[in-house]
Amino acid sequence: MSSKSFSNILILLSFIITGVSFFLGNMLIYGMNLFFFNQWLYFEFIIQFLLYQFLHGGILHLLSNSFFIYLFWNQVESILGRNKFILFFLLNTVFVGISLLFFAHGNTIGISGFAMAILAYIFLELKSQRNPEYRSAGVFLFINIAIGFTGNISLVGHLSGAIFGMVFYYLRNEVRVGFLR
Repeated sequence: MSSKSFSNILILLSFIITGVSFFLGNMLIYGMNLFFFNQWLYFEFIIQFLLYQFLHGGILHLLSNSFFIYLFWNQVESILGRNKFILFFLLNTVFVGISLLFFAHGNTIGISGFAMAILAYIFLELKSQRNPEYRSAGVFLFINIAIGFTGNISLVGHLSGAIFGMVFYYLRNEVRVGFLR
């Protein structure tokens, strides 16, 4: 996969935005929460939707998400094609963001919701190909959702991302929705 893949651009954006947030700690208020919406600050609310996935709580959080992006997302991008992958990302951003707004408690940051969407998509793709590795993807998906019950990782972000990945897969491959094909 080319170094100019959209997946690699997401890694770069995560590094840049998280890096800036280390110097401007108040940027973390743009994690997904209801504050701007409830205050009728819609411009800030739009900025929040643009930033929440790229903000990370520290170097380890950033590196673990970036490593996952590097390993798996390029493969899904090659399956879907760049434009469909970008659509997948944008629709997931909205779906996970709205889920976080209404079901999560507190401020949520990180791109884990999209990581779970990718993992769910890979799980279903491998299963449809009768590739035995689908079991490993399923276990990894289950573990990543289950860790949301620990309290320090967003259950809503992980679960809603996985749900979106499955819905996208079925709409694209089973229902065959035209603009997703």
